[in-house]
Amino acid sequence: MSGLIDTYRGYVSLQECDEMGHMNIQHYIGKTSDASYNFRAAIGLGHAHQRETGLGYVALEHHIRFHRELRTSDLVLVRSGVIEMREKTMLMYQEMREILDDRLAATFVVDVGCLDLATRRLTPWPEGTREKALALMGDLPAHATPRGLPREAIDRDVSLARADELQMIESNRSVVNPWECDTNGHMNARFFMARFSDSQGHMWAHAGLGRHEQAAKGLATATVEMRLCYFRELMAGETIIVRTGLVEATDKTLRYRHWLFNGETGEPACAAEGLGLLFSRESRKAIHIPDSVARRFARA
Repeated sequence: MSGLIDTYRGYVSLQECDEMGHMNIQHYIGKTSDASYNFRAAIGLGHAHQRETGLGYVALEHHIRFHRELRTSDLVLVRSGVIEMREKTMLMYQEMREILDDRLAATFVVDVGCLDLATRRLTPWPEGTREKALALMGDLPAHATPRGLPREAIDRDVSLARADELQMIESNRSVVNPWECDTNGHMNARFFMARFSDSQGHMWAHAGLGRHEQAAKGLATATVEMRLCYFRELMAGETIIVRTGLVEATDKTLRYRHWLFNGETGEPACAAEGLGLLFSRESRKAIHIPDSVARRFARA
């Protein structure tokens, strides 16, 4: 894609990797969140501008494809550009690669908006920002287009009542910590993904293949595609409940959903749908979904 600029350069540390031996999905968003701040500065919405104008920048939706694993000591580069410019929002593209071999690790299409931090509402982009963003326009690469989760695939009719109807299990109960909030004063997107990552173990156990059984069989899990839709901000001190449901199984992939709510009010804050797979720890290749697990999804 033309128009991409370097917005992050870093490293995968051991503490960012999970029991599967690869970088946990929350850190993909963590690194691209850092990249977005450099991108903001490049289009004239940096820290100084935010202090002067009270204008921030907020993610409204993420579509992510995970192409290759990143592991400890890998060097990471994120490049960013613009796909579409609108009055109050834009469609941003981010591409994550391993530097030494230029291996494509993940792609991100992010719907972002200009946020008035006083009113907490979207507002038009400043004209200077619009001009700089238009200079970074390009076409979405084919390798970043949805495979199994187009925009219309995500269920946006989210409520605790519907979660009960769909027999979605509780997979996380936690709180927003002050250190999880960014310069906009709300929980950073990385930590929405962190809650969903924590929920995965409960989901696999519910599907009949918990972490202990996976380890005994030499198996691990991976996410290959996700779509997240953010409904409301979460602030420090607010409690969180995540409900998780099984959607369907194919030969090698499982589709699931996570709904994240404000724990006190029950208001939906984020919905996510994902595609996951099982793989052999030894070969690092995907395996067929066991019939016992597929049957659990079929009953969902």
